[in-house]
Amino acid sequence: MSYGFAAINTSGQTIISDEMENLHFLGKATLTGNDGGNYGDFPGYGGANDTLDGRVIFTYTITATAPPLVFIKPSDYNRWHAIITQSNSGSTWTFDVIASGTSTSDAPELYCFVNANSTSGTTSTHGLVVWKPDGTTRTFDSRYNPLAISDGGTLAPPLDPTDGSGLPGNTSGHSWNYATNDHDFRSTTRYTSSAVTGTYSALMFAAPSLAQATYKRQMEGYKKSTWCCASCCGHCLCSSSQEHWSTAMWWVMYRNTFRLRSGYMDAGWTNYAAGYSFSSSHEGGGWFGGGGGSYSSGSMPYTAKTINLTSNAYIIADATRYG
Repeated sequence: MSYGFAAINTSGQTIISDEMENLHFLGKATLTGNDGGNYGDFPGYGGANDTLDGRVIFTYTITATAPPLVFIKPSDYNRWHAIITQSNSGSTWTFDVIASGTSTSDAPELYCFVNANSTSGTTSTHGLVVWKPDGTTRTFDSRYNPLAISDGGTLAPPLDPTDGSGLPGNTSGHSWNYATNDHDFRSTTRYTSSAVTGTYSALMFAAPSLAQATYKRQMEGYKKSTWCCASCCGHCLCSSSQEHWSTAMWWVMYRNTFRLRSGYMDAGWTNYAAGYSFSSSHEGGGWFGGGGGSYSSGSMPYTAKTINLTSNAYIIADATRYG
């Protein structure tokens, strides 16, 4: 570079230049509502292993002329969080944030950052502004609180999102209409960690991730009833039978979520949706066995698997710098 401005740290990394655009604090997104909290258990089921971690979807908006980079500042650091959708209509940006648990209190704060040229409105007359060679595009403007990254790295959650032993699957040979879940679908112990520095209660994180998983526990039941339809002198002259089938299924869809705690950044899972379905049927029983019939409720809308499981970059900053 034959002209311009550059600031380089002791590690040889470029901090400020007229070629690289820095991110600057735009403001906090406005909390506009939540979905009320759901999936603390399996809807329609009340037996063993019914408990789930639960989740709340909080919705936020902010006005920005460029796509913001969003940091999550937890209000409750025991909860897991992640941005699951981001959209815009004109200059209005909307974010949906998932949080573990079913409490609608303790919503996280969202700190939004944009490039320097998308900031405006300051009345400050002092600071440092760096332009690109065109003389009009700002790459750095100290009046708008430039983003200072304090830590970062990459993390991926474990393949199995469930606390139960191994991945849940399908089994047969159960009694007809058997419907008792034997798998723990919570995610309390299912996470990976990376060491971070700083006072965790002051930190915020940005960690985009598309990782998600869906798994089910399915139990197939069966019974065959046989009886004598005519007899003579103690002998059965003809017999009839009736077969019975049943299927019980519990399923959960998870999203990759994150947690800050003292000394660590964790990547784990939070259940996004869940369901229970049950079906039972029997065939007609021959001459005197009665007619057939069936009953079913619920269905699983997703195929069981984990997708987009890759190491995702995360960055951490001190929220107290930005008010």
